[in-house]
Amino acid sequence: MLFVKNYDVVTPGEMLADEGVGGSGTYTEDKKIFSKYFGTVILNKDWINVTQLNGAYIPKEGDEIIGKIAAVEGTYWAVDIDTSHYCRLDAREANTGYRIEDLSELMDVGDVVYAKIIRVGKDLSSSLGLRGGRYGKLPASMLVRFNPMKISRIIGKEGTMINLLRERSKCDILLGKNGVAWVNGDKMGMEAVLAAINVIDENSYMGDISGKVREILDRYTSQKNNAE
Repeated sequence: MLFVKNYDVVTPGEMLADEGVGGSGTYTEDKKIFSKYFGTVILNKDWINVTQLNGAYIPKEGDEIIGKIAAVEGTYWAVDIDTSHYCRLDAREANTGYRIEDLSELMDVGDVVYAKIIRVGKDLSSSLGLRGGRYGKLPASMLVRFNPMKISRIIGKEGTMINLLRERSKCDILLGKNGVAWVNGDKMGMEAVLAAINVIDENSYMGDISGKVREILDRYTSQKNNAE
């Protein structure tokens, strides 16, 4: 039997179900599933997951992140992703033909980069790669910070929330697992996305937050139509 609903807020040690499969943020004892965290229940077809409501980002291999170049060190870039260690992005992982002495011409201090974590050390120091996808230096635009534990709410079930934000704001949006969003579009559209992400971040305990987000996007659409 399942004792919780989607988006319920639960506490550490709270029983979630007496059968089924526990996912991230849970543990199992005597086939019963319990929460590890104070967090939000995320249910899908096969799993019960709990996402922490608060907490710092912990790097994991395969995570896509958004960071800033903090230093150029000869054969690599040091990248700040808001963790206790800078990440290392080696020139050989940047998938470019640039000579080593030209690294700063490709990306310099303060530039924003979208990358994937390819290795994590025992001390949580990590290495980045840019191969594949749309990884690389991002054009100057707006960065929005949010609690990294809330990213699943910003994405929404099967991508519904992030797709809604992209379609209605007409903005290009990338989400980093480290709690940073890159938003590029017209000024009003970016402001609408900023407001929506802040609302989701601050009200993630609510079961249905899509109504509040739609109100923000409706106001944006109305203001844009009036401006035209």
